[in-house]
Amino acid sequence: MAFPAPGMVAQIQSNMASTLNIDWMLDVARGILNDSGVKKARADILQGLDDRMMDRAPGKLLYHPYISKAGERGPFMEPAARAMFSGLDTTTDFYDMMRAIFEGLGFAARDCYSTMGPVPKEVRITGGAARSKTLRHILASSLNANVRRVAREEAGAAGAAMIAAVQQKLFPDMTACANVWVEPHLTAPTEPDLQLNSIYEKMYPLYVETRKAMRPVWRGLARVAS
Repeated sequence: MAFPAPGMVAQIQSNMASTLNIDWMLDVARGILNDSGVKKARADILQGLDDRMMDRAPGKLLYHPYISKAGERGPFMEPAARAMFSGLDTTTDFYDMMRAIFEGLGFAARDCYSTMGPVPKEVRITGGAARSKTLRHILASSLNANVRRVAREEAGAAGAAMIAAVQQKLFPDMTACANVWVEPHLTAPTEPDLQLNSIYEKMYPLYVETRKAMRPVWRGLARVAS
């Protein structure tokens, strides 16, 4: 996608749902509590969640984050694709499943980046889920790249304003604009955990192999449901 500035383009590869997977799992927990007469907001369940997930073993489950009813669009197009856990057993609990969702988002990001070329050495993220230290830790280790959070609210609107500012010659180019609008808002990098990365290096090929194998199953389920 070309920017209205000379020599500036964006290469985009986006999966259909990201934090929607986290919201879904939080709402499953809220629904169970609500049926027992306990009212909780998502923010209540998020309290302490990072620490509990970090206490769980990495790579215990494999999760594919295709929770959107529209299926998946990146890095493959499949309207029938659906989310799934692999590896459940009687020892699995809520925090194991939530950690697997975070790991699945890391694998989905790597799937998208790998389609475009080499994974960048530094990845910058923004939004509500970016505040999670566990998400940043898992993402950095999944991608084997430094992850930095852009601590600016409404980043999408800010990006549109940056484009307009460069187009109107308020800055000579996007780099100069980013030096003012982005760089001061970057947090310190979260570096990959080498031990965790070694686990994810073994899991990622299984992630890709599983989602490729599941396409006829997804389509079969869609036919049954129609």
